[in-house]
Amino acid sequence: MKSWWVPFVHALAGIRQAVREERHMKVHFVLGLIVTIAAFYFPLSSVERAILFLTIGTVLGAEMLNTAFERTVDLVTKEWHPLAKAAKDIASGAVLVLALTSIVIALCIFVPYLVQ
Repeated sequence: MKSWWVPFVHALAGIRQAVREERHMKVHFVLGLIVTIAAFYFPLSSVERAILFLTIGTVLGAEMLNTAFERTVDLVTKEWHPLAKAAKDIASGAVLVLALTSIVIALCIFVPYLVQ
């Protein structure tokens, strides 16, 4: 039987690999770090911070799922296929929707503190 911590080791390896190899993951990770620092710089409420952290986690998780999905499609077929393209585009579009939503959420939370 595996130790309880072995799945965490594999999960951390996956996060590390995604950050190292995926350009968009690096961008999302850095922006998430900046938002995290800003969340503690400004006098945000616990709820505002929780919303920001949930948003950051959602975008990072979606980017990792998109990466895994794209790699799975590449594993299944090396040839161009309209369904493979559509699947990749749709998964990537989901990340874009979440990233844009996170920007709107961040603006809703930070702008009132910036205009004071």
